[in-house]
Amino acid sequence: MRLRYAVQPHQTEPVDAIVAAFAGQPHLSGPANAPLRIGADRLLANVRAVQAERGLPASATLVPSAGCPVNLDVEMETGTGKTYAYIKTIFELHRAYGWGRFVVVVPGLAIREGVDRAFAQTAEHFMAAYGRKARFFVYRSRHLHRLESFASGPGINVMIINMQSFTGAERRRIHTERDDFQSRRPIDVLAGTRPILVLDEPQRMEGGRTLDALASFRPIAILRWSATHRVVRNLVHRLDAPDAHRRGLVKRIAVHGVTAPGRSETQLRRIQIREAVRAHLEREERLRPYRVKVLSLFFIDAVARYRDYARPDGKGDYARVFEDEYRRAGGAGAPEAVHRGYFSVDRRTGRLTDPAAPDDEDAIDLILRDRERLLSPDEPVRFLFSHSALREGWDNPNVFVICLLKRGDSTISRRQEVGRGLRLAVGPDGERLTDPALNELLVITPETYRDFVAGLQREFPRPPAVRDARRDRPGPVPQPEPTRLITLDSAALVTACVAALDAHLPAVPARRTVTTAAGTRDGAVEPAPAGAHDLLGDLLGDLAGATGLTRRTLAAVLTAITPAAFAGFAHDPRAFLAEAARIITTQRRLAERAHR
Repeated sequence: MRLRYAVQPHQTEPVDAIVAAFAGQPHLSGPANAPLRIGADRLLANVRAVQAERGLPASATLVPSAGCPVNLDVEMETGTGKTYAYIKTIFELHRAYGWGRFVVVVPGLAIREGVDRAFAQTAEHFMAAYGRKARFFVYRSRHLHRLESFASGPGINVMIINMQSFTGAERRRIHTERDDFQSRRPIDVLAGTRPILVLDEPQRMEGGRTLDALASFRPIAILRWSATHRVVRNLVHRLDAPDAHRRGLVKRIAVHGVTAPGRSETQLRRIQIREAVRAHLEREERLRPYRVKVLSLFFIDAVARYRDYARPDGKGDYARVFEDEYRRAGGAGAPEAVHRGYFSVDRRTGRLTDPAAPDDEDAIDLILRDRERLLSPDEPVRFLFSHSALREGWDNPNVFVICLLKRGDSTISRRQEVGRGLRLAVGPDGERLTDPALNELLVITPETYRDFVAGLQREFPRPPAVRDARRDRPGPVPQPEPTRLITLDSAALVTACVAALDAHLPAVPARRTVTTAAGTRDGAVEPAPAGAHDLLGDLLGDLAGATGLTRRTLAAVLTAITPAAFAGFAHDPRAFLAEAARIITTQRRLAERAHR
């Protein structure tokens, strides 16, 4: 199966924000990125204008980092297509300003392989949109000839590199004159192109040594993309967890806490596996009419619990228990065929490892090369076991159950684990399924529901609602501190929303087709009377879910905007809903900030 890509407003919004931040920069192309021709004052004014439009805190100044004065932050919730969005940003920056040298920096091999695959999978999609392809490659010290093409090739050139290649044991190679590279240092060739750095998961690149190493690239700008920024410099776009859930961009989360007082750890794990198998089979039955292949993911505490080479068959305790429970539950197919462990594989021994350093070049994560095959019904594997190889940089849209066969710890956070299954499901043709009833992620944990969501509360600055699967009712995430209620002036908010919608919604003249004996022609349609807005119950409901405002308030807004602004609804309802929701949410946030 090949995933199908479509232009989606929530993935275009951060692209527009970054492009707008450089407004005024002339379009210049060449073997190196043209330097910034707009001054710091203009850049800061651009950034503040972007922030004001999106209801974000205004930057007092441009915050430098890694020797670069321009650092723009984008916050995007896990599962909403961050990688797609920054690839699109690369194309737009090239189209708008001529910049063609980009270095995507990632914190480890898993993410590096995922980014490499994303460039390959989206190549035809972006070719259709921009009429060109990006040249991209993964940096490897034994293939330095690729740097020549990066430095001199026309169009868009992208290098993908994991930070260990210039900060860890391999640092010497990129900073040393090489005989096989005409006595040059690779870093000098890269720095000579004055690239734009795209940092994927920058919270793992905030150490002083890493920042100093990033400075050696001499970037003209650094773009930071993450769901969990540790340091915020100049934030130009935010799509956080609550917004993503309100807009239906990710799966809803349900939690099944399995606690067994008086039971041993072994008994508790068996119960968890039993519940996971049961939940998986239930979801298979529910989704069978949609021909959706269901996947379940187990995070375990030690590889030896799944793959034990001391035993003749190589099976660990979890593998044995799983096969027993799957057989008891009456699952289709041989139990041995439906599960697999995805860990690092040592090339020298061929054995699964529990890597202390998962970024070792000698370890290749099995799943990273072939994960699309998991979506095919012809592939029998439906249950995946992992220790740390899948903790980040990997997700699959059809993961519906995550079972945590481990206690919560600081090595793998709840947010990372939950994020592996947040992406919306896809059907057999690769199209995403947007029906909320089909998109729910069940997390089976050895903690109580209350303890688990309290952990989420610590890791999500503004956490989404989480359902208690055992009680089958919505369960709000507990707040550690009393929530301060904000009373907004509805009339003022309506006025602000109307003005913003009229100013920013594209004016689309409504059209009608007139057929006569002489043929068919288009003609302008008279604006719909105000009463026509009464027929928009579905639109009001969708906007209410996306913005958090009441139907009454939204009805007051929509009935007051100009006919030209509202005509976009008939022209493209999806785009209208997404853009209207973004504009209204921005105005709501601005109103909330004014009352703090």
